[in-house]
Amino acid sequence: MEANRQLGILLVILGNVLFSAKAIFAKLIFQFGVDATTVMTLRLAFSLPFFGVAAAWSWRKKGEIRLSFRDWRMLGLFAFLGYYGASFLNFVGLQTITAGLERLILFTYPTMVVLLMAAFKGIPVSKWQAAALLSTYGGILLVLIPGWDPSGSVGIGALFVLASAFAFALYLFFVGDYIARLGTLLFTSLVLLLATVMTFLHFALTRDITSLYLPIEAYGLFLGLAVLSTVIPIFMISEGIRRLGAGNTSIIASVGPVATIFLAWLFLGEPVTWIHLAGTAMVLFGVWLVGWRQHRPISDTPIRVR
Repeated sequence: MEANRQLGILLVILGNVLFSAKAIFAKLIFQFGVDATTVMTLRLAFSLPFFGVAAAWSWRKKGEIRLSFRDWRMLGLFAFLGYYGASFLNFVGLQTITAGLERLILFTYPTMVVLLMAAFKGIPVSKWQAAALLSTYGGILLVLIPGWDPSGSVGIGALFVLASAFAFALYLFFVGDYIARLGTLLFTSLVLLLATVMTFLHFALTRDITSLYLPIEAYGLFLGLAVLSTVIPIFMISEGIRRLGAGNTSIIASVGPVATIFLAWLFLGEPVTWIHLAGTAMVLFGVWLVGWRQHRPISDTPIRVR
């Protein structure tokens, strides 16, 4: 039993470190003059075969499963909020802010779910959750204010990433029983396939095919973004959720922002100061409070693909 738990912890840690490399890959790809729409499109294009196989395998394993028109409509809504909308806003914001700040802002989504629960389900915010909110958003302000760009690009980028986090929080708020009914892997695969269709349609309506004519080095980075920072961590964290449960997994996922800051320093040369470290600690403490004081458990958390 202990070995099973330890393996689950290892999978969740490695999976979140690989997810954290997403911002690093994106920043390197942006240097080729690629925009957010193209990044999102090629990321999902390289990931599509893996998700297709996962969806087919998990559907077959589920046996007799029927999805109504309403089910597909809701899955489409989840795809729009959680993976198409959130990803697009994220990549747009990432063009003007650092990878470390992007990950910190994205990590506010658990506190946003707390606020949504209070606003729409009448569940009061406890003193622990209030402390978590103050710590989380105070940490972001601590990191954001010293590097504020008078031109407004940093502020606008931060708002885009904050909107991305809010879109994902809405997604978590609405998923309800669908994950429990379909299972984490099948649910995630179907939603990602629908998000891929939306993304391809977005690209077809707004971009020319010549946008895909890129150097071979760029395609190597896209392959890394798709396989190392999308597909592999999805399966790792899926197995981690199975072994540890969603609550424990979400707490261990706090390694993500720290990993992003370290990787951004290592590969992008982004500075790491005591202010960055203090702000990160405040954000992680706030998220940890939300996960530890489970007065308001969030539904079986789906895999994040951000």
